[in-house]
Amino acid sequence: MAFFSVPDFSFRANCYNTGMTDDLQQYPVTVALPTLGCKANRYDSDALARALIARGYRVVPEHAPADIYIVNTCTVTGGADAKSRKLVRRAAREDGALVIVTGCAASLAGETFTAISGVDAVVPLVEQDRLVEMVVRLRPPMSAVLPAQTGMGDPGTPPESPITALSASAARTRATVKVQDGCNLHCAYCAVTLARGPLRSRPLEEILSELRALTVAGVPEIVLTGIRLDAYGQEWPDTRLGDLLDATRALPMPRLRLSSLEPMGITRELVAGMAVHPTLCRHFHLCLQSGDDNVLNAMRRGYTTAHFVEIIDGIRAVMPDATFTTDLIVGFPGETDAAFANTLALVEQIGFIKLHIFKFSPRPGTAAATMTPSVSEAVKDARSQALFALERQLFQRHAARMVGVEVPVLVERSGPCGDGLTPHYLRVRAPFPSGSRGKIHRVCITGIGEDCLFSMTDIME
Repeated sequence: MAFFSVPDFSFRANCYNTGMTDDLQQYPVTVALPTLGCKANRYDSDALARALIARGYRVVPEHAPADIYIVNTCTVTGGADAKSRKLVRRAAREDGALVIVTGCAASLAGETFTAISGVDAVVPLVEQDRLVEMVVRLRPPMSAVLPAQTGMGDPGTPPESPITALSASAARTRATVKVQDGCNLHCAYCAVTLARGPLRSRPLEEILSELRALTVAGVPEIVLTGIRLDAYGQEWPDTRLGDLLDATRALPMPRLRLSSLEPMGITRELVAGMAVHPTLCRHFHLCLQSGDDNVLNAMRRGYTTAHFVEIIDGIRAVMPDATFTTDLIVGFPGETDAAFANTLALVEQIGFIKLHIFKFSPRPGTAAATMTPSVSEAVKDARSQALFALERQLFQRHAARMVGVEVPVLVERSGPCGDGLTPHYLRVRAPFPSGSRGKIHRVCITGIGEDCLFSMTDIME
């Protein structure tokens, strides 16, 4: 279902299109892009930011005052829907701002957002390629301001270039590159497929061109992402994710990381390519969802727990130091105490260092929305807490083995209380020197915290 609502902007647009007189100056119109959800959503917002900067707009932090708000929504859970509505209402309260809503929630429930006072347009994902031109038409990139006025930006400051902004990813010390979109699976609980449509991959050379630009710009870590990253190229006869990885081996990037992977797309050939990649981080996020075969079958996941363990063992056989994180859904319809106990046992057996835990919430239009028997919220809460407790134990078990080990850390915050991430997705807190943000330093781990590692040794570049 597509929604594309654009009310009458004649008065507001005319305010921004008045001819410039001698006592008026111009300033770049500011755009904020509040974003919820996955790395694919973040990439979409980043791409919009680059395109808007190229047209002369100034992109500001997502919660900063702005002339235009483009809210990129998420619908993966009921909680994500609620957060999306809250974010839109916050933007709509900004007096005189143009408010546009896009993303997955906007694609599936556009009428929910058009009903919010102050929302000017709702643009589903299938219309997103028209969004920049729509913004230019409704609010051109340069606006009039009297010289005496303040608080509306510096009229003499030119807009950023797309390369220096790099979707603000350089400021985050890493960049995300979406290599494919959509999914051909029909997991019983998932509304994302409904919002994003079937699997479609970007051309290999197009991706490599973007990676080269990021590498030249000095981005220290690049993350490949997608709705089904492991399924990259499946609609073509001779290109797969392994071929993309092979093509990146010659690029002089300090770090390459893979985002979320589904077990169904992990092959021996792909694992072999991962093992020989010179800069690929040995951390893998493999989506488990449940450790019980009956629940996995009801979820329509297409694999068994034995298959999942076989994949983990296959990766560890060629990359013994690999670390793993995962997604888990608690309280899926029909999940019994025994089924949840199986999940706890499998999570402990595998030894994940981090768990992303979601309480099941029925998504309209999915098969699971009408499945029974339901699990009470109290039971979901208790099971979530049990998994959080196990997560802490597993992290401590892994962290204890890291004391005395030297590791490379990509610094995200410098200073006495600095921190950053290792290639294995372990957070390290250390007194990184001023100006080291975005650089990789080697440190020796001297202690462990509740969810991080510590180093009090001299920092080595």
